[in-house]
Amino acid sequence: MKRKSPIFICAFVFCATMALQAQDYVMLSPLDTAALPAIPNKDCGGDMVRSALNGDVIWQNTKKQLQRQHFSDESVYKVMKKLYRFTHKHYVTFPVAYWSTDPQGDSLLVSGRVYLPKQRYLNGIVIANHHTICSDAEAPSNTLAMESVLTMKGYAVIMPDYVGYGLSRDEVHPYLHWRSAAQTAVDLLNCMPELLDYYGYSYPIDVVVSGYSQGGAVALGVTRMLEELDSTWIVRKLYAGAGPYDPAGTYLYSMERDEMGIPAALPLIIMGLSDAYNMGFELEDFFLEPLLSNYEDWILSKEYTVGEINHLMGSTIMSELMTEDVLTLDSPQADRLYEVLLWNSNIGYDLQSPAYFLHSLDDEVVPLLNTINLEEQMPNKSSQIYDIDYYGSHMAASVPFMQYVYQDL
Repeated sequence: MKRKSPIFICAFVFCATMALQAQDYVMLSPLDTAALPAIPNKDCGGDMVRSALNGDVIWQNTKKQLQRQHFSDESVYKVMKKLYRFTHKHYVTFPVAYWSTDPQGDSLLVSGRVYLPKQRYLNGIVIANHHTICSDAEAPSNTLAMESVLTMKGYAVIMPDYVGYGLSRDEVHPYLHWRSAAQTAVDLLNCMPELLDYYGYSYPIDVVVSGYSQGGAVALGVTRMLEELDSTWIVRKLYAGAGPYDPAGTYLYSMERDEMGIPAALPLIIMGLSDAYNMGFELEDFFLEPLLSNYEDWILSKEYTVGEINHLMGSTIMSELMTEDVLTLDSPQADRLYEVLLWNSNIGYDLQSPAYFLHSLDDEVVPLLNTINLEEQMPNKSSQIYDIDYYGSHMAASVPFMQYVYQDL
């Protein structure tokens, strides 16, 4: 007789998401208590799941399974479905709406997702910042994300969509503009006391900040913002993996190599920062065909995933994607772009919070120079760990990163 699959074959990955059916957003500011779901008074257990996640086998099997299928959308969906099956009884989740600001400082209704464990005593709140997406269907408010597993450790998990996704999908996403993304995270955090008090949770004032890839850079920005604001919240620890902390250095590196690890990032960066700073960049000054004629459909529609846009662009070679004039800093447009990239670097920031930074030596998407430069220029390294090793590709390295976060909490 065939044995039933045990929890130990459950597999998942940091960037895994599973699309949800349309749900109503719960308004957090002001709190709409009538729209909040009921939460049972006690946790359903889940010790077997917790035990499995505290071991190594499940994480190693996950990485192998996804690598065999080249991290396809189908494989990610399958492993996320298994994760959901074993964990969803232990938490309650819902999409939320709240007020934040756009890059110009104007009020904007934004969205995200909240995961609450059923146990009423929280070990803390995790601000989980998502990786690079292009499709609105991948936004946290529209998906179930792997970060939900952290509820098994007794943490509330909050995930902002960032400006440009969810309720603000009609806005241009200001990609790599760390302050606007961090602001949506901090504003969501500041909505949590009223929500948690309503449900009767007890919780500490310290928070955990986490993110991988774009989320890693946002996580560093969130920590910086909380430190600079002298917030009542205390960052217990920052976990950041393979983040573009040095976008200006990455731009120079990519031009020198004439290659971009993630070509979809080019239009996201250039036009996103142009919108954020009212730079007035023109598409024809930067892009060649077929991107030039398809920018509105591929990027602004928010209908395509990063992988789909990479495929449609048809190349990773920058000279095949961008005009000759902007492939060096000699042109006014490229020089202005480099300037705004410098504005969005956190290299050299004097981080005070304990932190863990992971980056794979095999990363083909986010250049290693980001973490190297971060470490070299960090004034205070005493409470920081820089984990730079052979963890496989950018996608593959997300698994050991999330394993470390889970097991370290």
